[in-house]
Amino acid sequence: MQLHSSGSCTNLHFARQASPCRLRHGNWLRPGRDCRRDSGGCPSAHDGRVPAETDIRYRRADFSEVHSFEARQAFVRNIAHGEAGINLADAAFQIAAEDDALVSHSSVKLPVQQYAKRMQRMAEDIARNKLSHMPSVGSDRDPEAVLQVVQDYLYTEQKFQLPVTNLSGVPEHTRVDHPGVWENAKHAYLHETLISKKGIAAVLAVLQADVLQRLMKLGAVEFVVRTDCSDFTRIPRFVILPGMTRRMITKPDGSLLNTCTSDAIIQILRFLKKAYWPFAWDSSQGLAADSRGLGIGGGFADAAKVALEGEADAAMQAIARTAKHRLERGIWTSPGAGDLRRAKAACERLVLIAGEEFPAERRDLAVILLHCGFLSQAYAELRAYAATEVAQSASAEEKELVRRLIALVQQESDVQPKAEPLTVKSALTAEAPSMDTDRMIPLTW
Repeated sequence: MQLHSSGSCTNLHFARQASPCRLRHGNWLRPGRDCRRDSGGCPSAHDGRVPAETDIRYRRADFSEVHSFEARQAFVRNIAHGEAGINLADAAFQIAAEDDALVSHSSVKLPVQQYAKRMQRMAEDIARNKLSHMPSVGSDRDPEAVLQVVQDYLYTEQKFQLPVTNLSGVPEHTRVDHPGVWENAKHAYLHETLISKKGIAAVLAVLQADVLQRLMKLGAVEFVVRTDCSDFTRIPRFVILPGMTRRMITKPDGSLLNTCTSDAIIQILRFLKKAYWPFAWDSSQGLAADSRGLGIGGGFADAAKVALEGEADAAMQAIARTAKHRLERGIWTSPGAGDLRRAKAACERLVLIAGEEFPAERRDLAVILLHCGFLSQAYAELRAYAATEVAQSASAEEKELVRRLIALVQQESDVQPKAEPLTVKSALTAEAPSMDTDRMIPLTW
């Protein structure tokens, strides 16, 4: 099998790129290439017309790599503060900002600060119009009554709610060709939840934890609570921490320590990984094991088999080509067939925030990197995963797939510079990409 590598997975085939069958159908004209040089003449040269996507009049700068890199750096700097220092709302916003940059190619960043101001206005509204009317002030307020006011405001007055599918729309104990058909990725973005008032439980946990922290900063709440994230199948609950006050968790710079677990961010990223996964998804072990990244369930097995054996289903190839065509043009309406770029981004962020605790996230990242053509990075992640206890205690089927992938990538990775497994430290020292002002970005029509 022949693998093709490139410096950016956005310039590669949309999904199943490593498949020989896929490559036979994937020799399209890529943005920025001269159609006359590539094909001896434009595809429409017979009628004298020049394709709009190769016409220099439509040349525009591609900001996607620069903006996505800046969002990733902000995310990594945030999680580098550790569990107590992480700002969950900002982490959730940067996840959305990176994904928006990857697919929109917009010269304007996602206005993260404007969405954060919405949350600040909600906190101010609660403090001014709800809590100020309660008897007594400060620490004398009944904590249970205060929390009930906050819950009523968010879920009754503002009407925030869970989607019908919540944890996952993929049926349990089954295999689906396209998990994105069953999942709505918008429910996992904090800014989209602020707009639609609908989001998965992990996003609502981040939202309510941030609103309560803002109330503490305003001096409207003196006691400390944590957000219970033990069950993502329901609206998260507040749990009062007896004996603790706002001053105990206030840092010298005025910011507050995090009292909501980063499991909420992990759950958000796993939801996005599934929603954008461009291969079949297996939920045979149930959603509980699936959400924890355990076993061979999920998308790894199918992605590995496609890399090793190729995609033989012509229908799957046609669907992937159509989805690639639309997503290259910034059209979000049909991500059901998956998006290799955003699946890769979700996998990388999962490794950064939970790679040590859940080594299987490196396994999933490795197979996505392989399909993107980043062979050296895939080899480094596979070897790092294979050395863990989780890998050594895996099923015989998974061990065989990992062994075959390592053998395959090892043969092909010599042509690329050696890479190290992804870590927070390596991400912080990553080199910023340069902007390509001459790239021909496909038009949206």
